[in-house]
Amino acid sequence: MSRSAAPAPPRPTVAAVVPARNEARTVGAVVYAALDSRLVDEVVVVDNGSADGTAAVAAAHGARVVHEPTPGKGEAMRAGVAATDAGVVVFLDADLVGLRPGHIDELVCAVLSGDADMACGLFDRGPLANRIFLEGLPVLTGQRALPRHLFERLDLGDVRGYRVEAALNSLVARDDLVRCDRVLPGLWHRTKEEKAANPVVGFATKVAMLLSACWSYARFALARRALSPAPASAS
Repeated sequence: MSRSAAPAPPRPTVAAVVPARNEARTVGAVVYAALDSRLVDEVVVVDNGSADGTAAVAAAHGARVVHEPTPGKGEAMRAGVAATDAGVVVFLDADLVGLRPGHIDELVCAVLSGDADMACGLFDRGPLANRIFLEGLPVLTGQRALPRHLFERLDLGDVRGYRVEAALNSLVARDDLVRCDRVLPGLWHRTKEEKAANPVVGFATKVAMLLSACWSYARFALARRALSPAPASAS
């Protein structure tokens, strides 16, 4: 008598978490793309103190909206994770242009299949620049899928502002986990300079973001060095 195969365990639920601050122009299209994804079960938009109609637009397009008054991308991401019990989270920026459901499925599938512990999606900058950003620069994209338990391992000090993405990269590297990076064809975003009333202010915001990320990398490097065993002295 043959034994029937054991049923496959159910896949973890997947939530798309979209941190958003004053992104009424683009958040609706991001929500629609996430809702059309085959693998996303719910879409949570975190309104991070917007002064425009971001929350209303997100809700009208079908997202569940939660509010995080403390400013900062990391704080918004943490609020979004706390608002869902999904086992896998895919973070998406609210200012994306050209996002497609297939982009999201590609990132989520890499995690669900076990091919990666974290999957990151990069903007499509063209053949030459894509190679540079994939192979020569730190990956600080806001488009990434990962198990929620990985995000929850970050210290509160690392889930602040723009430190969070560098902190996730450092955590994955420290624990020898697998990260896959890929360019998402046709994906772009509204830049800080475009969104700011004064392009100089937008550029300054971008520089501050990069400095915050650099500090996060340095913080992890120092912590890792402190935990490393001292070399044995010669006898």
